[in-house]
Amino acid sequence: MNIALISPYSIFSFIGMRIISSSLKLSGHRVKLILFPREKRFVSEKDYRFSFLPDKKKNVYGEKNIYSLIELVKDSDLIGFSLATNFFEDSAQITKALKKELNVPIVWGGIHPTVSPEECLEYADIVCRGEGEGAMVELAEKIEKRESYRNVRNLCFKDEKGKIVINPVRPLIQDLDSIPFQDYDFENQYIITKGKWHKAGEILLDNDLWPFNEMDTKTYRIMFTRGCPFGCSYCCNNFLNKMYAGQKLFRKRSVDNVIRELALVKKTMPFIRFIMFQDDNFLGLSLEEIKDFSEKYKKDIKMPFGLAGVHPSAVDCEKFKYLTSAGLFLIRMGIQSGSEKIQRLYKRFYSNSQILKSCKIIDEFKDKISIKHYDVILDNPWEEEEDLVKTLMFLSEISVPCEFVLFSLTFFPGTEIYSLAEKEGLVKDKISNIYRKNSWTFYFESMPYLNKVFVLLRNSASLGGRIPPRIMFLLTDKVFRKTGLSYLFYCLLSFRVILMGLYKKRSMDF
Repeated sequence: MNIALISPYSIFSFIGMRIISSSLKLSGHRVKLILFPREKRFVSEKDYRFSFLPDKKKNVYGEKNIYSLIELVKDSDLIGFSLATNFFEDSAQITKALKKELNVPIVWGGIHPTVSPEECLEYADIVCRGEGEGAMVELAEKIEKRESYRNVRNLCFKDEKGKIVINPVRPLIQDLDSIPFQDYDFENQYIITKGKWHKAGEILLDNDLWPFNEMDTKTYRIMFTRGCPFGCSYCCNNFLNKMYAGQKLFRKRSVDNVIRELALVKKTMPFIRFIMFQDDNFLGLSLEEIKDFSEKYKKDIKMPFGLAGVHPSAVDCEKFKYLTSAGLFLIRMGIQSGSEKIQRLYKRFYSNSQILKSCKIIDEFKDKISIKHYDVILDNPWEEEEDLVKTLMFLSEISVPCEFVLFSLTFFPGTEIYSLAEKEGLVKDKISNIYRKNSWTFYFESMPYLNKVFVLLRNSASLGGRIPPRIMFLLTDKVFRKTGLSYLFYCLLSFRVILMGLYKKRSMDF
């Protein structure tokens, strides 16, 4: 059976769909994996063929790219998409274009279809909720044998009368070693760019055609674990933990299984230079597991690696000793807010002193951990100026250099924060304010003053310049802001940061 799997993301590595592809291949199916990155930023839809933008001549993917996609998938018996919320409209428009030309069942999976299957069934023929490895294999077998897939768990669809049917989800996969490695067989993988489709392997090193970030193509992304016990109110795990309530949520692969995958990557993809663990809770591994992994990684893999999901409460000095000895060079930890009131809203139950303690532990390994990313959430409608000032004062205590990654709070469907926002009438335009929102894009000119101070702090910290609490007080105090002195200090510091950037100096302590 011929199956096409389409990724609308502007990223080279998408773990979930690559594992689905491997699972289908193991069952004897022929799979085309298609990377279909945006060529233009998405705005909105226009109601004519293959065009999605009302005030633009071209759509986000380009009309020629759409035709190339149709040509590539026309022999398929099943077409699959994996999508998050901010790719809902993109996937809907691509699906509509495919349906005009092809009579092929289209299935959607990923977090947004899992959370909002009814909405997705307005476009897709089938929705796969939750973990898709088993469901997709069973669906393909049913279609190949011309049997009904109505009883396949995880699947949602419309019956003959147009009524939506949502089947129960199958249990979470507990034996993660039973899952195949990601599919990186470039022979049947394609990238659509500049109006044509190309085999991924043929243009991997072609800078003129390759549409992805250079760092992304040199980084192999992998997951050691699945699941997160924390369930922050703004995160998809907040929904998933309820959907799978009563089951063991946090699951682990064996160390040997992970090392075998990375050894294969090292052998078959010599262009890979970095390993990034995308786990939500990598440090949930026991000290014994961390030690075993570090020793084998240092012996067999010998590549720098990063941890994309670090929780302050999980930072442990002993674990970091082993990890840094094996090559840990990057961590990304969520701080989110320095106001404990807002932390409670986010269901992140730890104190500021605990965060500082975690940062100090990380700083103990500054000779090894060269990149530190700390996430911070802005634009929270329940956050008062007092909360923002508390966060700025708190962040000014953290040692530099580091990168404060600023996000704009998004009310993702299915989360507790979405329900609260909807209850209080804050979700007035779901399409514009959620589906089309880029959570990490800010428009500096229209920012409130305190948000601009966050940007100043971020830029300064990334260059190694610390803005200590006494200076941060002058930038944020209400009295100083009324007199204009705060803005004067802000302008002077901004000028100094610009000079630092121009001269690439990494020091601005006061």
